[in-house]
Amino acid sequence: MQGLYCKSDFTKRDLLKIDEYGFKINKDKMKIISVVFVTLLCMSCYKTDKINHYLNKIISPEELLNNGFYKYSYINTIDDDDKINDTIKSIIKYEMYSNVKPEKDEDGKLYPMSLFNNKKQDSIAVNKRDNYIKNDLNNRIITYIYRDNKIFLKSIIVNSIDKKEKIVDLTSEEKIINYYDSLKIPIKLIFEGKKSTKNHHTLFLINNYKTRIYYYNQGYEMLTNYSDAWMPFWNITEEWYGYRKLYQYSE
Repeated sequence: MQGLYCKSDFTKRDLLKIDEYGFKINKDKMKIISVVFVTLLCMSCYKTDKINHYLNKIISPEELLNNGFYKYSYINTIDDDDKINDTIKSIIKYEMYSNVKPEKDEDGKLYPMSLFNNKKQDSIAVNKRDNYIKNDLNNRIITYIYRDNKIFLKSIIVNSIDKKEKIVDLTSEEKIINYYDSLKIPIKLIFEGKKSTKNHHTLFLINNYKTRIYYYNQGYEMLTNYSDAWMPFWNITEEWYGYRKLYQYSE
C-alpha cells in the first residue's frame, strides 16, 4: 500500500529561516501591541480640563484632579507672640491645585514650574518656559488655593487672548460685564479708593464673591476671594511660581 508522501528533507538553514521569520512576525506584533498599550495608557492618564473656571462656583479638589490639575501643599506654622519656643499658636494647612506641572528644583524636591521673577534662568530656560505657557497652558495659568480644606482663592492669569482656544476675553470693563450678563450671573461694581474707581473698575462682586480683575490690551489677571479675609491688591500667586518655593508637589 502506497503511503502519502510528505517533503521532510528540510535543511537546517531552512529551519533557521522559518524560525527567524516567525520571530520577526512575533516581534513586529509585540511592537504593535506595545504602541497600542502606551497610546491607551497616555489617553487614560491625560485629562482634559472641562471646567468653566470663570463662574465663581465652589469646586472640589477631586473635580480639579479629575480635570488634570496638579496638587501641591504647604503648612504655615504661626508661633505665639511671647517669643518663647514652647507653644505654637496655630498651624494652617494650604493646598494648591494648579494646571502648571511640577518641576524638580536644586534641592531635589518638586515644586510648580518657575514661571515668574526667576533671574537665574538663561535664554534656553526662558524659551522653554515661554513655550510651555503658550503651547501647553494655552497662555492661561489657573490656580486654586484651599486653606484648612476650604476653598480660599482662585487665580486666572491670561498673558494673551487666543481665539482658537476660546479663552474668555475680559480685557475691558464692558467685556467683563457683557460676559457675565450673557450667563445670567450676578455682577456688581465695587468702588475701592484709587484701586477701583468710576473711570477704571478693577473690583467686582461676581456670583457673590469679591473678584479683582486687572485687565489690559492683550490679557488680564483675575483673583477671586472665596473667604471673608482681606482682598489682596495684587495677584499673590505669581510669587508661588517664582522665587518663593513654598508649595511642594503631592502625589
